[in-house]
Amino acid sequence: MTVIPFRRPPSKRPFARPVEPPPALAGDLSASNQSHPDAAEDRRRMQQNFAALVAVVVLLVLGVWMIDRLKAYSRAMACIESGHRSCLKLDINQPPPR
Repeated sequence: MTVIPFRRPPSKRPFARPVEPPPALAGDLSASNQSHPDAAEDRRRMQQNFAALVAVVVLLVLGVWMIDRLKAYSRAMACIESGHRSCLKLDINQPPPR
């Protein structure tokens, strides 16, 4: 079996200018060139972070509650399927109906 190599012809034009890293990567960071966010922007960012934290906590609490309800439903259905008659969990703290 014969293998034919495919070689690219060399480029005839050199780079117009050498490639340089961006100024942020050059290591010349002085305190006067850095822009500090103002207080309103910082406050807005903190409010957004707090809102995201609240959303995550709400989702976690709802998820835990939903899993608990699904477990209780699954236990009740398994009890009913096995032929038992008193399958609901009794709440002894609840007053009797009148």
